[in-house]
Amino acid sequence: MKNSKETEQLFQQTLDETPKALKLQVKWSYEIADWIDDLLKNRKLSQKEFAKMVGTSEAAVSHWVGGGHNFTLSTLAKISAALDAPIISIMR
Repeated sequence: MKNSKETEQLFQQTLDETPKALKLQVKWSYEIADWIDDLLKNRKLSQKEFAKMVGTSEAAVSHWVGGGHNFTLSTLAKISAALDAPIISIMR
């Protein structure tokens, strides 16, 4: 078993070798998950109610708010429309 220092070094090496695009994808995925979760809580909507609004399963919504989901533009549009709140914007 590796000691704590070796584990930390291995983790850092893995992080350093992770492509920037993948880091951004994961970061954005978790930010979107947090945003959805916050909106549901603020609006006192259950995942089941929200799933019905979006036309998906409660399990799918649970997966979304758990983080790490690779959202499609189609899914983001459905979520935005159901919550009447923009998720993404394009800056020029």
